[in-house]
Amino acid sequence: MSGDQDPQIGAYIHMRWKLITCWFNLLTMLYFPVCLYCDWKERHGQWNSRRVAMLRQLKDRVMTSILFPVTLFADFMFWRMWHKDLTLIAPPRIFAYLPYWAQHSLHTVSMVIMVLDLLLVPRRRPHSMWPGVLIMLSFLATYMSMCMTSLRNGYVVYSIFEIFDGFKLLLLALMVITECLFFYSIQWCVIDVVWGNKVNKKLKT
Repeated sequence: MSGDQDPQIGAYIHMRWKLITCWFNLLTMLYFPVCLYCDWKERHGQWNSRRVAMLRQLKDRVMTSILFPVTLFADFMFWRMWHKDLTLIAPPRIFAYLPYWAQHSLHTVSMVIMVLDLLLVPRRRPHSMWPGVLIMLSFLATYMSMCMTSLRNGYVVYSIFEIFDGFKLLLLALMVITECLFFYSIQWCVIDVVWGNKVNKKLKT
């Protein structure tokens, strides 16, 4: 891809680090080593040490406030746009370098991993949803600000930004927030069903 003389390909190579897929995949690469470290400490009887307790709270916040809702939104959104019109995502020639299986590795595997983490790791619903919601909204606001700053400077992160006017971009932002809030909320319903009674019994003992 780097040797392609097409200016759109060259622009994409520089813009790919601004894709939401890149952001949540990089965050996932930081998240799982922390999970392994906490599990290793648990096996050595240090589950409740101050550092491990802090890391457990941090990783759970990152998972439930950013990784799960944003990953599921982004992956579902990608496949909807993929089947609707590829040009809404990126210049069509990009996909000559990214075969179908590569799209699944980027936008299906990540979703499956997040769902498995939700189902396999014990959690319980927090007393207040607001801290998690505010963290998620802060992350989304940061990402949207980056996209808009890039657009004003002449760099288009997603092709759809070129065909939307300001009002449609605002509606798109509201849709993103609404869908992420949906995934944020639905995860706690799943956690209540899968882990609610088990976690409560463990805490009582």
